[in-house]
Amino acid sequence: MVSKGGEIFVIGAGSMSEAFIRGITKGGVVPPEQIRVLNKSRRDKLEQLTAGYGVRQATSFSDIQHADIVALAVKPADVSQALSSALPFLDGQLLISFAAGVGLAQLERDSEGKAAAIRTMPNLPVSVSAGTTAVAFSEDVGREERTVVLRLLEQLGDAVEMPEDMMDAVTALSGSGPGFLCYMLEAIEDAAVSVGFTPELARRMLLTTLTGTVRTLDEWELSPRELRLRVMSPGGTTAAGVDVLEKNQVRQSIGKAILAAAQRSEELGRTYAKR
Repeated sequence: MVSKGGEIFVIGAGSMSEAFIRGITKGGVVPPEQIRVLNKSRRDKLEQLTAGYGVRQATSFSDIQHADIVALAVKPADVSQALSSALPFLDGQLLISFAAGVGLAQLERDSEGKAAAIRTMPNLPVSVSAGTTAVAFSEDVGREERTVVLRLLEQLGDAVEMPEDMMDAVTALSGSGPGFLCYMLEAIEDAAVSVGFTPELARRMLLTTLTGTVRTLDEWELSPRELRLRVMSPGGTTAAGVDVLEKNQVRQSIGKAILAAAQRSEELGRTYAKR
């Protein structure tokens, strides 16, 4: 995956760093000894990563000069400072950023064009290697390099190349999507308890219903509408429930939620760009 003797240098030791390291080492695409991690705080977390995955602690930002790839997994507000520290040691590496809302233009500006910028938008399920990561490449990233990056990110779930102007929409759909789904699942769970289920049984049946539905959609290659219509016979129980949802404009509310999340993502992106 990386050149012989080349390394991946990870900046940050939070949950995204761990998801990335777990995915690429468990998948066998990068040996742990070819990964160095640097974190300015939380030394306990850094030691947990080195002990748990066999990666190495970086001594300083100067270790970047040994790397082919730099993975930037810090808070958006910390991106500029991190790249300022890394700048003296950047020399043509691939720079993969996991910082939400930070655009390619800022990455290129803060790295002074010394690294080929890649913007990603992963969602929470990458933590269990079942997520979705949208990827936008700068023009400096060649076809073979794009293949390498996508292969790495596929160890976290699905990886999809997207134009950067779609990233706010991606944030609303896959980034905020788990939160929206959990909000709806929470409501269904509460309703199940109100009609007599124990909380434990409601949760168990809800999760199996959800995972079974997802699997059916995938294996039968159906759209959600197609599967819904198969379940919903005229005058039946599902039809009665869907009628209530339609009358309460649940579909329109979900659309508004997606739009609001996309607009907020755009606002945050403009805020980070001004820093």
